[in-house]
Amino acid sequence: MKQPSSSSLPTTVTKFISNLETDILCRIFSDRIQVLISQKEGRVGTTLSATHEFSQIDNSHTYHIETLLGNSNDALNAVYARQILERIVSLGDGIHCPPLLLGITLNGKSSQEDFKAIVSEVVSIYQEGIQIISTN
Repeated sequence: MKQPSSSSLPTTVTKFISNLETDILCRIFSDRIQVLISQKEGRVGTTLSATHEFSQIDNSHTYHIETLLGNSNDALNAVYARQILERIVSLGDGIHCPPLLLGITLNGKSSQEDFKAIVSEVVSIYQEGIQIISTN
């Protein structure tokens, strides 16, 4: 992945998905990616750290998800973190990817379609941020 110039950092892209009543913010720093997903007026209840390791020995990917703050019993938050990071890793060279810091608060009534829509929107916003970085 191209190393962003210091003049373009941090790069922030935000979006509101009206049909899901979800705020999304993606902020790209030189050493990490921060994503905030909120269905409660911008408030964030749980913060997770997600990292990726690539093994050149067997070409395997390992993902580490850790709850830093908030509800560690909600497995769905970890699923969001893993899916977002997996999709971001697949956009790059598949080897290098900065850690993801995910802040998330959901209403608890999300369907599988909502999950897919939110993850896809986060990845789209991330790509928009990378485009901004590339043009600066």
